Amino acid sequence: MVHFLILAGGKGERANSKKFPHPKQYQEVKKISPIRYLLKLLNQIDEIKTITTVISKEDILLYKENSQNIKKLRKRVIGGKTRQESSLKGIKNINKEYGNKKNQKIIIHDAARPFISKKIIKDCIKNIKKNQAVCPILKVDDTIKKLSKDNKIADEDRDKIIALQTPQGFNLKDLVSLHKNTKKNYTDDISLALESDMKVRFIPGSKKNFKITSSNDLDIFGDIANGEKVSLVGTGFDIHKFTKGNKITLGGVIFKSKYGLLANSDGDVLFHAITDSIFGAFKSGDIGLHFPPSNKSFKNKNSLHFLNKSVDILKENSGSIINLDLNLICDYPKIRPIRKKILKNISNSMNLDINKISLKASSTEDQGFINSSNGIAAQAIISIEVPRNEK
Repeated sequence: MVHFLILAGGKGERANSKKFPHPKQYQEVKKISPIRYLLKLLNQIDEIKTITTVISKEDILLYKENSQNIKKLRKRVIGGKTRQESSLKGIKNINKEYGNKKNQKIIIHDAARPFISKKIIKDCIKNIKKNQAVCPILKVDDTIKKLSKDNKIADEDRDKIIALQTPQGFNLKDLVSLHKNTKKNYTDDISLALESDMKVRFIPGSKKNFKITSSNDLDIFGDIANGEKVSLVGTGFDIHKFTKGNKITLGGVIFKSKYGLLANSDGDVLFHAITDSIFGAFKSGDIGLHFPPSNKSFKNKNSLHFLNKSVDILKENSGSIINLDLNLICDYPKIRPIRKKILKNISNSMNLDINKISLKASSTEDQGFINSSNGIAAQAIISIEVPRNEK
């Protein structure tokens, strides 16, 4: 079994600024934080069975906000004063639950490296089966010089210099023993293995797997995450019959009417169509799956409740709505006089720029089921962008 340990307890003071006030791993940049980006990636990798995160107790609320709906996530661990202390606390926590089981592997990674690829993680898992420890490395391309105490510059052979990255993989029992038997303080776990002459397998790292250190690095993170987008499209359709009544609800706005709408809820065809379009974009079923008509608790329910559920899914996936195109199909009521009011309420309800919403109305010319005496239908097509997790 493979356990993934994320070290996220650092303060990241070198990255702090007025623009980026939170610790770098939690700092939201263009609608996603480094740790959220990383957790979503790890949750998709079948070989990883559990994810454990070591955090600072000062960051509990930030961590909760950034770790929602990660199914493989175990209970958080509060870290120590140094990286090594935090690493050991996380290792002990995993070992306490799984240490008595055979063939337990652990992979340790810095939360400040969000762009680790699935390939490197899988290479790490593959190689730990045959080696005592695994570490990705990068050869240095730049010309390297060494600055002495008296500011003199000496040449260094860059062919003999490598950069160590995370994730670093170990057998769980071996890593527990390494920490127990050292008195030195290291900045990563592979150094413990090298100190003990353990057999370490070095695998190719990636320049993209850089460590966020400064505020400039956070800007780079935002640019990459924002540039790596996947476009999703969802459609929704809803229809309701007219019935006896004196009001209807469209886009969350209640209007006087010579009819009511026959529905389990308030019959808001616009909100229902929008809700289904978001569910569809994220392959999350439909409104009937989430809110079964047979459930009496949804009787006469305000449809904003349904819409909010779909918007929560949008937020959980760090999605951004690019365009929402709506079409009302009805002969009654006339939409032009109430169009602006509906648009404004949809914008406010979804916290969405009104310029991203289009609302059109089509008459059936009193033909077919959807006519001036029978009912109203609505169509929604939504375009959404989400960050692309590294393949």
